[in-house]
Amino acid sequence: MDRFRSLPLPALLPILFVLVGGLYFAIGLVSNPSREALVARAASSLVYAVLMTTFFGFLIAYRRRRAGGTETAAAIQRAVRTGDLPAHVDHVVWTRELESTRKRYRNNRFLVPIMVVLFAALSIWAATTISPFWWLILVVFVGICAYSVWETRRALRNIERLLTALRGIWTVEQRDASQPERR
Repeated sequence: MDRFRSLPLPALLPILFVLVGGLYFAIGLVSNPSREALVARAASSLVYAVLMTTFFGFLIAYRRRRAGGTETAAAIQRAVRTGDLPAHVDHVVWTRELESTRKRYRNNRFLVPIMVVLFAALSIWAATTISPFWWLILVVFVGICAYSVWETRRALRNIERLLTALRGIWTVEQRDASQPERR
C-alpha cells in the first residue's frame, strides 16, 4: 500500500480512473443485468470515473503539497498506521498534518454511525422494492463501516502517541538549543 501511495500522480490517476469506473460499471451491471442500457451504463461510468478521478486528484495533490511532498505524505500515513515516528522529521509539518488527521478521524466517530443508519435504511428499502442485490451491498457496507470504526480507534490512539513523541523531541531540542555550549 505504501508503494501505491507513493506513486506520482500521472501514474496514480489512471489506476484510480480504471478502478472507480470499472467498479461503478460492475455494480450497475450486477444490480440491473438488463443488456438494453449497456451503452448508457458505460457512458455514465465514464462520466463518474472522470469526476471522481478529478476530485481525488485535486485532493491527493493538495494533501501531498501540504505535507511537503509525496514521500512525506506517505510517511505520515505509514506513521499513523503503525504508530512509529521516523527519525528526522519536520516537527512543524508533522504536527500540523497529524493534528489535521486527528480532526478527520474524530469526525469519523460521529459521521460513520450516522452513515450506517441512513445507508441501512436506504438499502433495506431498495432491497424490498428494487432488487435483492441491495442486501449484499448492505452487508458489504456494514463490514466497511465496522472496519472504519476499528481503524478510527487505532489511528486516534497512534496519532496521540505520535504527537506525544513529537512534543517530547521538540522540548528536548529546544532545551538543547537554549543551553550554551560548554567547552
